[in-house]
Amino acid sequence: MDKTNQNTNNRSWKNRINFNTIAALFFVLFSIVGYLLIPYQVGKPKLFMGRLLMPLKPNLFPQVTFLGLLGLSLWYLIHSFHLEEKNLFTGVGRSGYLKILVTFGVSMAYALVFEALGFVISSGLVVIILSFYYGNRNLLILAILISITVAIYFVFTRGLHVSLPESPLLKFGSTDIIVGLYKM
Repeated sequence: MDKTNQNTNNRSWKNRINFNTIAALFFVLFSIVGYLLIPYQVGKPKLFMGRLLMPLKPNLFPQVTFLGLLGLSLWYLIHSFHLEEKNLFTGVGRSGYLKILVTFGVSMAYALVFEALGFVISSGLVVIILSFYYGNRNLLILAILISITVAIYFVFTRGLHVSLPESPLLKFGSTDIIVGLYKM
């Protein structure tokens, strides 16, 4: 046996608990609670003459997802006791914590204005604010990032038929702006 395995085997279970163990326990608890809440969050399937309209029940995908998360979390929990690593958060300075807080604040603001401003404008604002904050002031890169945001919007709304909030200012594929201008 090599020296690292001997040190791991000689430590008590209390000394083996680290950040990974806490994260794994959180994910185990989250997956169990999520699995138990599925019946209250997923609606009942529509029936036509007493039969389901689709071959799969709507709660199948969430059940498979939470069971997969539970399995991976248990695997992570078992392996977390054998991990020896330093706490790298102690080496982060004030500027690192400030960057984390600014990114968190921008993400929270994004979630709050997502419906009101729509996907394209709110995502574009997040890209611009975070790019400027982290030091990227190249206008070509910003233009590429915003065009990718618009492309993602069209792929999801037109290609995949996923409903994303439209901007009240920019209604893509609609004549609301033209009709509004005509009525003025």
